[in-house]
Amino acid sequence: MSIVFEGLLTLDTMSSHVPHTFTLPPGVETLRARFTHSPTHPGVGDIPHQISVSLYGPAGPRGTRHNNVDQSVWISTRQASPGIVPGAPEPGTWQIEIDVHRILPPGHVSYRLEIDWAQTETFQPVDPLVPLTGQRRRGPGWYRGDLHGHTIHSDGQLSVAEYLQYAVERGYDFVALTDHNTVTGLPELDRRAGEAITIIGGTELTTYNGHALVLGTRELVDWRVRDGETMSGRAEALTDEGKLFVIAHPKAEGHPFCTGCRWAFSDLMPGPARHIEVWNRFWSERTHNEESVYLFYRWLNAGYRMVATAGTDTHRRAATGGRIAANVVYALDNTQDEILAGIRAGRSFISSGPELKLSAQGADGGKAGMGQAMAAGRLTLRCDWAGAGEDGLVAGLIRRGRRIESWTCGEAGAGTFEVEAEDGDWFVCELRDRTAGLHAITNPIHVGTVPDIWR
Repeated sequence: MSIVFEGLLTLDTMSSHVPHTFTLPPGVETLRARFTHSPTHPGVGDIPHQISVSLYGPAGPRGTRHNNVDQSVWISTRQASPGIVPGAPEPGTWQIEIDVHRILPPGHVSYRLEIDWAQTETFQPVDPLVPLTGQRRRGPGWYRGDLHGHTIHSDGQLSVAEYLQYAVERGYDFVALTDHNTVTGLPELDRRAGEAITIIGGTELTTYNGHALVLGTRELVDWRVRDGETMSGRAEALTDEGKLFVIAHPKAEGHPFCTGCRWAFSDLMPGPARHIEVWNRFWSERTHNEESVYLFYRWLNAGYRMVATAGTDTHRRAATGGRIAANVVYALDNTQDEILAGIRAGRSFISSGPELKLSAQGADGGKAGMGQAMAAGRLTLRCDWAGAGEDGLVAGLIRRGRRIESWTCGEAGAGTFEVEAEDGDWFVCELRDRTAGLHAITNPIHVGTVPDIWR
């Protein structure tokens, strides 16, 4: 049986979800939905229309085909198209939503959605899956990895196997997979990784008003913000469930170049959010990274106990020569839960290569590291660096967003500074080059009574 829906997407339907419902009878083993739209491009410029397709069954969401070259969907008991969770298509009411991310003038985009099903299962042969050999480092220590990346299960160009190989080549101890509005690449990634590298489950909530990483999940998360709902409510609920909610590339260029990429949720500035991605992709490629660092500082000055993260936002193999950053985390073990616990507590720094750490000691002998707090009073702050090279990098000690001391770095070294710290102060250490380009940044040490907001 076949059902056909046709319609028109206009400038007025941008940033909306266009639903289409249908009913499946018992006994269906394969469901297909072929989606096409025309024109795919407004006719001028180099930015196309951007439309995704999401599938919902009687039991809940089944996933999203986000910005794929082929937006069509198929689903059967054991397999499904990338972005869609496999499983027997249960009888009852189903819904396909056309997610209208971007329609550019003059608009007037026609679409066709053809749905059919069969009582036989579609099954495509797959190559044998061979897990990586090797054993990852374990136990307490510093671990380096990435929290943001994509595969063919959303709009990435890398297969899951290629994505994993790329992480291994970069020398990561852990890597997250955060495909747009889906988690369907994670089962394969888990199996391929074996015990060689830690895999962190995740997804990128790719909404019309901003993107956010949800780390620590292997289940679909509803990315839609309906009328009467708030993203701050979604963030708080996810945090209560033990997930890590990270505001992604908050100062990225927005519409039309990257519709929805710039953070625009007024109730999450930062609201209950406590993690912010300040370094996305190349430092030099994305000038918005500096703005994100300043936003991080502004929220710290407002009294929020924030944690900075980095993400390669991998979609394909990157061009050589750019500086991407990794998250370097102190964790009790190299497992998903302990890596996320270290990030949640701010026991981490961000770096494109060098090591950079910040510590504090009070007059009474008390000590603190990144992510911790000290009582007000006389403090000795210490920045330690290693692997800085001989290129004249400068380590800067930052107090409430202003540099109060700096040291020209050799390959390795340390600098100390004494200060009379007051309640509400915070300190970070930066490592920058002669053109002020960032190479590393620590998470802050706070001063005074800080609200207990770690979850």
